[in-house]
Amino acid sequence: MIAILIEFDVKPDCREEFLQKLRRDARETLGDTGCLRMEVLLPQSGGNSVLLSELWRDRQAIENHRNRPGHSHAWQEALISAKRVTACDVVQD
Repeated sequence: MIAILIEFDVKPDCREEFLQKLRRDARETLGDTGCLRMEVLLPQSGGNSVLLSELWRDRQAIENHRNRPGHSHAWQEALISAKRVTACDVVQD
């Protein structure tokens, strides 16, 4: 399994619009084959950070998602000032 953690720095006046659109995208992505989890997270410390936690079955599932017709993250560009993506291998006992 592969986990992807994304931290967004959202522009101050764009937080509600960003959250609405990100939550919609997360719900839609949960329907993709191989998407096991998709969670929008708000740090308890407040601020303008929003995190997205994704869990995928494997690399092929991620590639299929990226190549899905109509898939785009372009809408995010006007609403954020920075984005950090970390892909992780999930280690289980």
